[in-house]
Amino acid sequence: MMMKRKVLMKRRYPSRLLCFLVCLAGANPAVLQERWNSLSGFVRDADSGEPLPYANVYLQESGRGGLTNQRGYFVIPKIPNGVYTIKISLLGYGSWEEEISLSGGDVIREVRLHSSPIEMGSVTKTAERERFEREVQISQIGLSLRQLQTAPALAEADVFRTVQLLPGVVGRSDFSSQLYVRGGTPDQNLVLLDGVTVYNPFHLGGVFSTFNVDAIKTLEFHSGGFPVEYGGRLSSVLSILNRDGNSHSWQGCGGVSLLSARGVLEGPIPGGSVLLALRRTYFDQLFKGTDFEFPYYFYDIQGKMHFDLSHAHRITLSGFYGDDVLDFEREGDAESVGVDLNWVWGNRTTSASWRWIAHPEFFSEIQITRSRFDNRLQTELETSAQAAVELANRITDWSGTADIHYLGLKNHAIKWGGSYSSLDFSYAFTLDQYPLFNYREKPRLAAGYIQDQWALTRTLRISPGLRMEYFSMGDRWQFSPRMGLQYHFRPDVALKAAVGNYYQYLATVASADQNFSIMDLWLPITARYQPQSATHVIAGIEWWLSSDLIMTVEGYHKSFRHLLELNENGEFANEDDDFFELDGRAYGAEILVKKSAGKLQGWLGYSYSLTQRTRDGQHYPPKHDRRHAFYGVTNWAFAPGWVLGAVYTFGSGLPYTPVLGKYMHYEWDQDQNVLRSELYDRWGDKNSARYPAYHRMDISIRRQGRLFGLQIMPYLQIINLFNRENVFFYYWDHESNPSRLTTVTMFPFLPTLGVDFAF
Repeated sequence: MMMKRKVLMKRRYPSRLLCFLVCLAGANPAVLQERWNSLSGFVRDADSGEPLPYANVYLQESGRGGLTNQRGYFVIPKIPNGVYTIKISLLGYGSWEEEISLSGGDVIREVRLHSSPIEMGSVTKTAERERFEREVQISQIGLSLRQLQTAPALAEADVFRTVQLLPGVVGRSDFSSQLYVRGGTPDQNLVLLDGVTVYNPFHLGGVFSTFNVDAIKTLEFHSGGFPVEYGGRLSSVLSILNRDGNSHSWQGCGGVSLLSARGVLEGPIPGGSVLLALRRTYFDQLFKGTDFEFPYYFYDIQGKMHFDLSHAHRITLSGFYGDDVLDFEREGDAESVGVDLNWVWGNRTTSASWRWIAHPEFFSEIQITRSRFDNRLQTELETSAQAAVELANRITDWSGTADIHYLGLKNHAIKWGGSYSSLDFSYAFTLDQYPLFNYREKPRLAAGYIQDQWALTRTLRISPGLRMEYFSMGDRWQFSPRMGLQYHFRPDVALKAAVGNYYQYLATVASADQNFSIMDLWLPITARYQPQSATHVIAGIEWWLSSDLIMTVEGYHKSFRHLLELNENGEFANEDDDFFELDGRAYGAEILVKKSAGKLQGWLGYSYSLTQRTRDGQHYPPKHDRRHAFYGVTNWAFAPGWVLGAVYTFGSGLPYTPVLGKYMHYEWDQDQNVLRSELYDRWGDKNSARYPAYHRMDISIRRQGRLFGLQIMPYLQIINLFNRENVFFYYWDHESNPSRLTTVTMFPFLPTLGVDFAF
């Protein structure tokens, strides 16, 4: 669509200020002797006002261009005087074009793109293609809202379940959405919601993630080699941004599944917009007042609002609030113990950010955040002597970040910034109001970084960067140099590589042998242990087979040092006996073929990987070591209003420690003057056996229509279509004679129904 826009404003800045800013970024002030122009502004959706990231901005006569960032902002600096044609385009939107005359000064545009039907024959570049040509990226993938919403899932769309279908990511079981990325463990993943760290992003003990997909705008997943603005984790970054909200009109959407009811409402407010998303399970309400009281529910609330004070200033507030609640009561009798259990755990995140464009070439954002995870358990046991147990665990994270992007140098995009976090970890355990355990630590973590995206030639780009971190426990300083490289030896093919060091100052209290984890219990790494660290080395190739079909092949090697694993047999009172210190390595190769537009979308992925841990000179694979994995994810709009989704997953068997036999342990009870015996398992070498291979096929079908003025989409999903009995774990039943090996399996054939709606 062709549109004409007026010049919103032209700014002239004092030469001293401009000279100072350019010198700060390392530029040569001599360039100021000539008169240059800059073109900057925002690109937004014309219907909702949402910023459009990674739109292509092209200044035709100069042959120069750029991309909008995640906030929809773009700038083309150092433009000579003259007449130019601006062209802005993005897949799924009509193009925007205008002729302008530049004669000195800074020109700003606010561009609104109207959505339009996608005609692939006319599409030459997508946002993903533009990023491929202009930015150094490796081991990074973005997932669209459609891919998140339409992939078959358990009951309803889930962020972590979808990420588990990417190469390099292992899900250990159907009952957990935790991510094991390229040999790492779940606590090595940095999860960000609108820039705020979320420490336990799960409901129902890890079965579902805490994020309402309907509120999500973008999702970016880095499986390795992530840039210097991210730190504090060893393996991956999952960054989720919620939508800003419709700034033009009120609208809503939601749905009801067998899991929960959910809804999103968004609309304009003076100077900006607001979005509110709610979700809650409802089985406790369905059974309320009956003989069976369902003891569990969870809820989450996500909100976001922004205020545009001017073109240069925006204030954004966002928050997430969610809890799991387990309230169970059972009266005791002669054969059982009475229990009164109340257990509440959940996350609270709040953030306030200020976006400031001090100059068209300087884009800055300052953010203050608070993240809190709270876990409170109270239980009373009614026996011959009543006992009351209380457990309290809280993590509070106050953080401040500042990020500055300088875009005023040709062939360079420089960014730098810093962060400061004040952390508070507390654990308390009480028996009958008598404190048995009380732990509290309040460490501080500070970091600074700088990175440059440098186009050495038209075909070669590098991204050198350095991150510096300080952790107060042990008074530790760490330096993390990182480098990315991208070489286009053909227009559609690029070689990529990355190397970098990463450090982590937190760990979870978890045993590597456990089959299921309800939640992670986080602790700071004290001065008696070294910070956990890893080195990433990655190389690959990206090949655009067509305008919407991409193939990437990557190989990686990760070396781990000073990993911590809980010593379950350690002495409680001996602090030096809490953890084992391990080293490790992981390497592998991954292939991903992704189709991102058209009636048929999805991806095929394969990964080969090997993960190894070393303790006291002994090498063994951890329980998430999966040699081969294959994923197929498709969404097919096979008829008007109809969408068919399918997911096929294959994984070679995960390791476990086998039982080689059993033995009887005898012990003389001096009080009763009797010889007692108990049967024990005799274990083999650690993780020396493997479960059978994992297979699962899921399908979904959706139908879009209208009812009572609402846009509705009922759907049917079937999990484990072929009812494959995938093994969760084995255990020996010694109550039988002879002892019997018992298999616990995962999800059976499981159909679910639901309906989504929008207005």
